[in-house]
Amino acid sequence: MKIALFIPCLVNHMLPQVGIATVELLEKLGHEVILPKGQTCCGQPMTNSGCFDEAKKTTLKLLDAFKGVDCDYVVCPAASCLVAAKENFHEFDCSPEATQVIGKLKELTEFLHDIHGLERFNKAFKHPVSLQLSCHGIRMLELATPSETKGRSYNKVEALLSHIEGIEIRYPERRDECCGFGGTFALDEGAVSGKMGKDKALAHANTGADFVVGYDPSCLMHLDGVLRRQGHGIKTLHIAELINQVL
Repeated sequence: MKIALFIPCLVNHMLPQVGIATVELLEKLGHEVILPKGQTCCGQPMTNSGCFDEAKKTTLKLLDAFKGVDCDYVVCPAASCLVAAKENFHEFDCSPEATQVIGKLKELTEFLHDIHGLERFNKAFKHPVSLQLSCHGIRMLELATPSETKGRSYNKVEALLSHIEGIEIRYPERRDECCGFGGTFALDEGAVSGKMGKDKALAHANTGADFVVGYDPSCLMHLDGVLRRQGHGIKTLHIAELINQVL
């Protein structure tokens, strides 16, 4: 398939290794990957702060980067940015061209599980990992069943990773409790965000895992800072980096 890559500004500037891993793993799986020019912020920091006029200008510029692009899907390795882009595209542009782009948007884990159906890996990953089930992914993209939901449960992240030889999947206490990043929440409510981050980091460290693995780079960046400052031995790893290692 032909994949147009949506790389959010946080990945581009703070965690470029996540973008590189995403390209490499998609190409290893036989997909053609392109990077449309003109991409910018999804608008999430501005909509979180109530600056809707400014968000509209930025969002429409990002949307224009994907309009008319010949591709099967638009794939993004950041759940919260993908959700923000999808919601803002809906809010600011109702044209058929915008609707077409929205229909192609997929978070990386979602694409690998639902569309590609990835089940075979070439290498083992002999480590225990603690899964970071970030809020947007499970409650907005349905990557896993939230703990408050009753009835049939599912977990696309675990289902995907469980096919890797040697991996041991663990969960922190209160597995889907927020890590405290929350976009501009971390700036507006720094003390609360910091305490939530410390609690979540400790919960992951207490699993005895070697890595915290997640699909949202912003949450992993937040946790990585706390884990290092608190002196915990556990490291963070984006799901794209893990999968790229074992293909």
